[in-house]
Parts: sequence; structure tokens; C-alpha cells
Amino acid sequence: MPQRITQKVVNTFVKGLITEAGELTFPEDASIDELNCLLDRDGSRRRRLAAKVEDSNVLSTFVINNAFVFTTGKWRNVDGTAGLDFVVVQAGPTLYFYNTAQEPYSGQQKSFSVDLTAFEFSGSAGAATAKVQMAAINGDLVVVSSAIEPFYIEYNSTTDTISTTQIIPKARDFEWQGDTETYSDGAASPTDARKYDTANAGWTGDKGSAALTAYQSANSEYPPLTHPWYSGKDSSGDFDEAEWRKVFGGTTLTGNGHFILDFFNKDRATASGIAGLVTETEDSRFQSVAAFSGRIFYAGLTSAKNSGKILFSKQLDNTSEAGRCYQQNDPTSEDFSDLLPTDGGVIVIPEATNIQKLHVFGSTLMVFAENGVWQITGVDNVFRATEYSISRISEIGIDNPQTFVSVEGVPMWWSKHGIHTLQFDQVSGKAQEQNITIGTIQTFFDAIDATAKQNCHGTYDQTNKRIHWFYSNNGEGISNKKNRVLTLDIAVQAFYPWAVSDSASSPDYIVGAEYYSGFGSDYQNLDVVLSTGDDVVTSAGDDVVVNKLTQLAQADSAIVLMVYDGATGKMTMGLFSGTDFLDWGDANYTSYAEAGYDFMGDLVLKKNSPYIQVYLRPTEEGFTGSDATGYTPIRESSLLVSSYWDFRKTTSSTAQQAYRLKYMPVVDATQLGSWNYPEEIVTTRLKMRGHGRSMRLRFESEQGKDFVLLGFGVISAANTRY
Repeated sequence: MPQRITQKVVNTFVKGLITEAGELTFPEDASIDELNCLLDRDGSRRRRLAAKVEDSNVLSTFVINNAFVFTTGKWRNVDGTAGLDFVVVQAGPTLYFYNTAQEPYSGQQKSFSVDLTAFEFSGSAGAATAKVQMAAINGDLVVVSSAIEPFYIEYNSTTDTISTTQIIPKARDFEWQGDTETYSDGAASPTDARKYDTANAGWTGDKGSAALTAYQSANSEYPPLTHPWYSGKDSSGDFDEAEWRKVFGGTTLTGNGHFILDFFNKDRATASGIAGLVTETEDSRFQSVAAFSGRIFYAGLTSAKNSGKILFSKQLDNTSEAGRCYQQNDPTSEDFSDLLPTDGGVIVIPEATNIQKLHVFGSTLMVFAENGVWQITGVDNVFRATEYSISRISEIGIDNPQTFVSVEGVPMWWSKHGIHTLQFDQVSGKAQEQNITIGTIQTFFDAIDATAKQNCHGTYDQTNKRIHWFYSNNGEGISNKKNRVLTLDIAVQAFYPWAVSDSASSPDYIVGAEYYSGFGSDYQNLDVVLSTGDDVVTSAGDDVVVNKLTQLAQADSAIVLMVYDGATGKMTMGLFSGTDFLDWGDANYTSYAEAGYDFMGDLVLKKNSPYIQVYLRPTEEGFTGSDATGYTPIRESSLLVSSYWDFRKTTSSTAQQAYRLKYMPVVDATQLGSWNYPEEIVTTRLKMRGHGRSMRLRFESEQGKDFVLLGFGVISAANTRY
């Protein structure tokens, strides 16, 4: 009987990699497997460019010790200058700085650095062992890590220098030291804790101490802490014990918080003058910091007592106030005790464990802990110390804060269970967690080992709307090496993976990445001359030079790679820009994409595919060579196609060349930079060997050559007898 002929056209290939679908339910327009392809939004798949160091690259002044941590971050609007951005590189115990305005990017290292060991505290594991987090405010940069005291950096654009200042977070002491159940009674033999609580409740200072002395003279005991001393003032304004007794306080506790203490070193003895008190120390330090609502927020302590506490500063007039995490008015004051909206304070989330990241989204501060995500908002979308709300929005926390990426404010992060984001209600602003891998690449994600996930670093390409997560291959022995990339295209919501090959001759590798917008600012020394061209000098004969901010747009927007130079151990920078399609200049890598299972409209009958039609875009840009040596196309294309039948793991057909030019362009020796091909699309019809109930196609690169796959069509023939 004659075969039934059908046609199928695949116009798009935009769903990326899908691992969470069965053979019989695999979605169209997705790949069952792929590597080293770039997914364009027009539906085409093309080969990624090779990793290479940038042209005219420069080596850093420092070396990278792989026994220490390595991370990067952005300092935006340095010194309050719009567009002046620094990339901050932490190489172990030191911070280094690069201006982002000009190329080569690796040649923009600033002359200054910050020694983090200067901020280590007693008991620190060492500044080189903990990755820093940063927040910019007022043109300055606040830096924290679990191994150092918090501090901030100021940049002086006139002298091109920086200065650092340690931040000492201070908070009012609202903790009662004694047994508060006994505080409704007087204490004839007060403990040191009771004495301190009395002083901290306002019975101190000139007036408070005089009131305490008067009360003790009348009663030979410390007063009940049910109401403040000034509730017993007489008509002249002095304390009157008899008047104070007339006020019935019941068992209510009076207000406290008179003393302001160093949060990490609560020396109550020095503050109160009561020698018997033991100093309370905090052995951990902040892991995360954020600038929000004109304040600095700190979190990430790991002690049992303080792990759920978030300190926030007052609204800053300048960064020197970043440690004022307390209310301005004394809560025990008679006249001015109110909490002000602009005050600092402490937020407590008792359920939160190991807070690792703070993130600002609009009028909301998101708190990412190991065991969940919380949302802090103002009552009317304005955060005030006097009014805010806390709500838990997810029980899925963050596993590694370096995987966190902000996509125009919307967070994306890795947990132990997958990759997550938040969706926000347009009316209430309430957030809800969503796992974006559970229906797409969960199997792929689960196959990444725990060490690789812990070393992962995410960065967001704002221009192309893509997130790139850099991580190491499973079992990689070099902790800072990142030779795998998982990309999420935000516009089409598609994942695709890359693998960077190791070079046999050059031991370079990626250690990090940052997004460069391509637009920046820099200060330049400009010579002052008259309109006649004559040089301007001072009366002493010195040349007049001005330091002026210049807007630059010389750099391409890109994900810039931080590259370990294997020959020297230093750092340089690179890009995915190599058109030789050899990582590091000589390491071949394969780019391929495998389409899903195609049953050609029938699950039962066996089929064959007499022909497939492949559509590709030419990539050639001209020729190189001469009449004597011959001419070779520049950026030549090639695409090999093979097929799998009936769920086989190996191909059933020999790979065929799908990039077949119908016409060979005529070489113009005077214009080698032109490719005079008469058609914009290269179409090729191929006969596919094999037969079965299902077919899937594999599209694969050839060494050193490019390809842009637009789509393909399949002609299938089914035998109606079986």
C-alpha cells in the first residue's frame, strides 16, 4: 500500500532545555539536550562565542590564592557621581577596584586597595575565608562579612584615593538582666543585675540618681520597677517618695533602654558603673547588608540568640551615622521619649535561621534566610521605625547568597530544591515564591553537586535580559574555578547550559563575572588652554589642569569574565567573544541541540523521513587570503545533522552537512570584508536514514565554525499497514 506523506515545520526553537517531560509528552519547540548554544529571541539557535582574554589585556597587580575565597561586586555611583561605577574584587583578604568605563577592562585597576585583615575581630575565622557583601549609599560603600567588623569606604575623586572607617553598630539595651517577675516589689538586697535594670529604667544621671538615693533613704531598698521615678515629682519638680508611692503601678514593668551599647560588645559595667556585670559578646558578624529607605540594614548573625535579628540605622545624613541602630530619644526620658519615624532599631524575626541575603524591591525589604523568605514593608509602603509589618512568604530559603540575582528588582536564587523567584501581587504587593525549575530543568539542576552549587556565582545581563550562573564542574578540585554556565533568558523564559573547555597549552580559567553596561564615567586631567591655543599657567609657571568628569560610551555592554591567568596566578579579564570558536584560543568545544521526540502525528505506525529541510543564516563576513595562497571565508558556518529513531541513545544515521551554499560568492580582492552571497537564508534538503515510530534530530557544530539555525521542516512517510 502507498505510504501516507505528512509535513511538519519547526519555525521556532525558543523553549530551551527541558528535562521534565516524558517521551510521549515532550513539548514542541524545546530541546531534550543541548550545550554551548545561544538562544536568540527570533527562535534561532546559534553557537556561543569562545571564551578568551580581552584584546590588549592587562594582568592585575595581585595574585589569586585558590585556598582563599574570590568574589566580585559593584560599587555604583561612586562618590555620588552618576555613572561612575567600580567593580570590587575580593581576592582572599584584600579588596581591589576596577573602573568600568573604558577598555581594556583589565587595565582599569585602581591604585588603591583595602586590607580586610585590619577589620578582623577576636575569634574571626580569617578575612580570606568569608565572601563580602556590599551596599552603596551616599556614594560610599558599606562592606560586611562573617569574618570582619562592618566598615565603609569613601572615595575622594580629587585625589583618587579611598579611606575606610569601621562601623560600630550600637543599640539601646532593652534586655532585662534580672528576674522581672520580682520587679513589682522592692529589693532590700539587690543583685548587680537588679541594680543595672534600675539604672537602665532611668534611675540614673543627676535627677534619677538623686531620686534613687531619696527612695533608698526612706525605704532601705531599691524601688519597684513599675513606673518611672518622675511620676513622683512634687510641685517644685523634685522627687518625693511619698508622692511616688501614691502611683499604683501594679505588676506592670516600666520602660527601659536608657543605655546605648556596642551591639557586639555589651559592656554594661562600664556603661552603668556597676562593676560586677559580665560583658556580653557576640561571636558572629553580619553576612548581609542592604541600603533601604535611606538607611543601612544589617543581618546574618549566626549565634542562637541573635540569628533572627536585623539591625537598621537611623535615616542617614551621612555614612558616619551607619552604626546608630537605636532611637534618638531616651525611652526613659520624662519629656522626649517617643520613637521617631527616622530612628534606627532592631527587627526580630525569631523563626529566621542564618539570614544570608537582604534585597530591596520597591518599597519592600526581602529577607532571605536558610529556612525561608520574609517580607518587611511599611504600613503605607514607606518604612518607618514606628510602623512596619513582617510577613513570611516562603519556607524555601537560599542555599548560597552568591546565586542571588536581581532582575530589575525581582529576585532569583538557588535553594537546595531548585531555582526560585517571587511573583508580586499588583494590588497588595504581597510576594509569592515560585520554583521555575520544577517543570523545566529540575533533573539537570539536581545533577549539579553540592560543592558546585556552593561555589556558584550569578550575574545579570541587563542589556540582553539574561541571567548567567557560573559554577564548577562536578568533582572540580579548584574551588574558585568556574567552567560551567547555566543561562536563563528572561524574555523567553528558557534555560540553556554552556561548558567552557580547558586549554592544553594555557591553564587559564574563569573565576567570576560581572555585567558591564558599556556606559560609564571617569575623571580625566584636562589641560587648560586659551581659545588661541596658548597654554594657561599660574603666576609661578605651573601648568593649569582641571579634573573633569567625562561621559564615556567606549565599552561594549557584556558579561565580563574574571580570568585566572595560569602562567602568573594573577587576574585578567575576558569575554565570550572568540570567533575562532576555540576556548582560550585552542580548546575545541561542541555546540549542539537535540530536538524533542517527533511521532509525526501517530504513536503506532512506523515512519521514515524521506527529507528534512534545514534553514540557516549565513555567518560569513568576508574572506582572508590572497590570489597566491587562496581565499578562506571569515567566520565560516557548518552544521551537522543526524537522527535518533525509536528512543535510541545513539544516532541511527551518519551526520550530514546541512550548510550547503548553492552559489560560491565571487571574491573581490579589493573588498575582502564583504560576503556577496545572493540569499539571506541558506536552505538545504537532506535525506534522513532510518525508520521507527519516533524520530529526534541532533544539530551539531564543526570545529572552528559557526552556525545560526533558524528552523527546519520534516517530511514524514508512514506505512499504513503497521
